[in-house]
Amino acid sequence: MNPELVVAIVGAALVVWAGYSALRATRSASRMDMLGRLLSALTFILIVRLVAPFGGWGDWFVWVWLVAVFAIIVAVYRAASVWADQSWRAEEVRARRGEALRISTEAVLAVIVAGALVIPGLFL
Repeated sequence: MNPELVVAIVGAALVVWAGYSALRATRSASRMDMLGRLLSALTFILIVRLVAPFGGWGDWFVWVWLVAVFAIIVAVYRAASVWADQSWRAEEVRARRGEALRISTEAVLAVIVAGALVIPGLFL
């Protein structure tokens, strides 16, 4: 396997995960959880766009990326439709802890991915 194919497969997996997590965001217990999930998905879509070789409109990866972007657009629409019914924070203490853990985990994951993108560039 050549390195470009490996990068494309890993990028496609990240993009599919981001689209799926954005669609799941509308089932969140609070607005903060919903915003955290949507921002995490958007971050991964944009990071993958920066590092993955798209290869033009004839390549398969650009179509996977566009489907994931469409999934995020649908998720934002669905989030806007349930926004008024959501509270800012979860009412249960256990749900608040899970919400804080999810947001902090996604923030750490985004920092790790950003660091993985920046550190190799420092050695070039």
